[in-house]
Amino acid sequence: MERLLMHKRDQWYVISSVVFLVLAAGLSFLAWSVGIRPENIPLSHFLILILAAFRLIRLFTYDSVTAFIRDYLKQFSTGPREILSNLINCPWCTGVWTALLVSYIYLLIPGGIIFLGILALAGVASYLQIIIWKIGREK
Repeated sequence: MERLLMHKRDQWYVISSVVFLVLAAGLSFLAWSVGIRPENIPLSHFLILILAAFRLIRLFTYDSVTAFIRDYLKQFSTGPREILSNLINCPWCTGVWTALLVSYIYLLIPGGIIFLGILALAGVASYLQIIIWKIGREK
């Protein structure tokens, strides 16, 4: 095991993975205990969850409004802040955590779907902006 975890960074990756798995298992248990099954989630809510997660991913990894967080975390080269920096600068990594966050908001916050709906609308607008920008760049 010591050979597997040669660097402190590897240990922090393992810790963050375990935290994620515990939170995901907790969410699954919570959903199951209150009778929420994936097949019972309306398609409209599922699309809202997807678009809300998309918007949060872009917010954390690309938008200038959160650049100060990314810039702050970049200065750390060890420990949990280095892992956070690596996570927040990786859209795939951020996506996994934001999916978990969006799921918790959906399940735990009464009316959370309204907040997620706002994020979903912003996500659609962001996606349209990307498409329009790309079309404009091709001409």
